[in-house]
Amino acid sequence: MLIQRAPDVYEKLRHLGGMATDDVLSPAERSDGMARPSEGWERVGPRGGVTPHAGVYRAAMPNGKRISLMRVMFTDHCIMDCHYCPNSYWVPRRRYGFKVDELARLFDEMHSRHMVEGLFLSSGIFKDPNATQERLLDVVEAIRSRYGFSGYVHLKVMPGTSTDALLEQSQRLGARLSVNMESPSAEHLRKVSTMKDFDNGIVAPMKRISELMQERYGGAVGQATQLVVGAADESDWDIYARMRSLYGEYGFKRVYYSAFRPVQYTPLEEHPATPPAREHRLYQLDWLSRIYGYDTEELRPAFDTGGFLELRADPKLMIAVNNFERFPVDVNHASERELLRVPGVGPLAANRIVKQRAQHTITQRQELQAMGVVLKRAMPFLRFPGHKPVAAKQGELALFPEQSTVRSQPAPFPRHSRFSRHSREGGNPDARRTVELHAAHAASGCASCPLNPGTCGMAA
Repeated sequence: MLIQRAPDVYEKLRHLGGMATDDVLSPAERSDGMARPSEGWERVGPRGGVTPHAGVYRAAMPNGKRISLMRVMFTDHCIMDCHYCPNSYWVPRRRYGFKVDELARLFDEMHSRHMVEGLFLSSGIFKDPNATQERLLDVVEAIRSRYGFSGYVHLKVMPGTSTDALLEQSQRLGARLSVNMESPSAEHLRKVSTMKDFDNGIVAPMKRISELMQERYGGAVGQATQLVVGAADESDWDIYARMRSLYGEYGFKRVYYSAFRPVQYTPLEEHPATPPAREHRLYQLDWLSRIYGYDTEELRPAFDTGGFLELRADPKLMIAVNNFERFPVDVNHASERELLRVPGVGPLAANRIVKQRAQHTITQRQELQAMGVVLKRAMPFLRFPGHKPVAAKQGELALFPEQSTVRSQPAPFPRHSRFSRHSREGGNPDARRTVELHAAHAASGCASCPLNPGTCGMAA
């Protein structure tokens, strides 16, 4: 005889905490499916998310520290038809859901035991967006008023929430709010969902939340959103344009990127998965725009003609190599903005360099290393007493070293080539790359050679 029982609150937490791993919060999360039993890590969720305990997530803070959050869904029942989502109605499986009181009480218990310091609350849309948002607010209201929690709450706002009172209450109770955009435009969203309204259901709530944050003191002070990369066959340039709009028009704190992975039973189950490297490159692009201050024209060289980033090379390095005439820059005289354009130099290192050189001239590479400069990447682009790389160094950089072993036919060498037979026959990949660039421009008398034309020596 089959005996059915209702799941208890901990079984719900194991399941709904696992489902929440599919809702991006931080790019630092482990998602490789490799559990670490010796450290108490547990594999949860249909996509193999790894977490220290069911429902607990170690989120990275802007200052580099980490905070333990209870990351959970109120329910994974959803009426929406999103083609990329394991919670959509396409997927036939058992669904779970909390009651308001039991989820609030469970959070208080975990917080009292110092397991978590905050809450990340999301949900599937079980009836309609407004009804779902009302339940989420009931949970947050309970932990705020009944249990006296005044800490961090990241609250999802359901796409399609249209009642202004619900948006106002969300802004009042949450510390950060997010409406998942998923696709960069209405046209792209229509490819992955016929039930979501891009303008009225997603952009309109974002705009209203932005207004509330400016009008009111206290409550939520930042917005975030998520884009699923590759599900709608959008380009990286499409994502970049939307990202610039969100940061510029609505003052978003973060835009998160999630590489698409096909889900069984959905219309996109045979769609190719997006390489994780593409997600990583988008985060790098995001930092170049948001933190390093690159404008659109500066970033264009990082994209190919189809609007995609090169997966095999850091976009900052691609941009630097395409502008090698600007390098090397003088460590002791360049502005902080110029230093930030150097591969291997981040905001912290650039700031330290500016402060340090005000006291004395920087003359040693060890000084730069101590300030956080990645020397392997930065040295071809920097100049200081005792170190002056030739201009050819930028052109010689092997952006795609894996290609050096699969070149089909080496370029022809002019008779006046001054390179050794060992270099010509491929003994040194960097030297071979240099020779090929020389040979390609020798016909023009080296006038157009990117490898230091003044000392090229290849011209007849």
